[in-house]
Amino acid sequence: MEIRGFPGDRDPPGELDSVKLIGPLPEGSRVSRKPLNTLGISRLPANERGRDFVVGDLHGCRNTLEKLLNRVRFDASRDRLMSVGDLIDRGPDSMGCLDLLEEPWFFPVRGNHEQMMLEFFAPSLDLGGRVSWEEKHDFLLNGGGWVERELVDHRRRIGSRLLEILDVLGAVPLMLVVGSGQERYHVIHAELSRSNLACDPPVYGDADIDDDFRQLAPVEREALSESLCWARRVMHLRGPSSWPEYAPHLSKTYCGHTPAPEIRRLMSHICIDTGAYIPLVSSNPADPEEWGLTLAEPATDAVYFVQTDERPDQAPWRVLR
Repeated sequence: MEIRGFPGDRDPPGELDSVKLIGPLPEGSRVSRKPLNTLGISRLPANERGRDFVVGDLHGCRNTLEKLLNRVRFDASRDRLMSVGDLIDRGPDSMGCLDLLEEPWFFPVRGNHEQMMLEFFAPSLDLGGRVSWEEKHDFLLNGGGWVERELVDHRRRIGSRLLEILDVLGAVPLMLVVGSGQERYHVIHAELSRSNLACDPPVYGDADIDDDFRQLAPVEREALSESLCWARRVMHLRGPSSWPEYAPHLSKTYCGHTPAPEIRRLMSHICIDTGAYIPLVSSNPADPEEWGLTLAEPATDAVYFVQTDERPDQAPWRVLR
């Protein structure tokens, strides 16, 4: 086990406004306990009783997560775990990661893999529950085949368990805003980047979030929803060399989606996707030493890392995309 710590800077103050309720959550759901606004933003108060942690993309690596939580002595009675999304696909235990949705201490945002799952099953719901199996759908091409083994019955119909999961995933927000003032931080899956990086600034800020992005035209709001789930403009391209690690107008924002063997910081985005699934699907013998799961603690800026601890022969997805 390897544990790494990274120092960080304190972030600027910011205040939270009320948000609009868009509809009730599925009965029995404990995932989001605060209203969502029209862009799927959920707000949580600071944790006055314990610690907060943010975990990178899980991709079915539940055993590795348990190892990491044990390492930091996670206390489920007072601590909270935020997730940057992508709970499912590619790793061996997507169902185990989805089971986290039932835990009162677990707060995820929706990743692009959850979004692909929702889009894959949307036509089936319109067909009364009979699964319309599209072999070339992005969901199946990127590790979603496990649903046929674990959630779809022999008649290829959507059962009650899958319906429950889809209901809960549909209510998972695209962004979490946690706390206020200097302790404030955000959790998203991808990026808060603008469609045009030539804008100044190239990423949205606290004021935009607190105003519910009301200044955006409908097409811009749709583009932002896409960016929160899919964008790699900042982390993949790294942006112009003049971009700083810290943007004064944006509180620290934990994200994933773009895997790399190290933590990356740019424009207040802190990317903690360190590729937990990659050792399971790559033939490169060096990969197991470089890739794994990362856990960040916003209050202290500590970051913990553990190498992937899953059995490769249990991971059904083999093509690295």
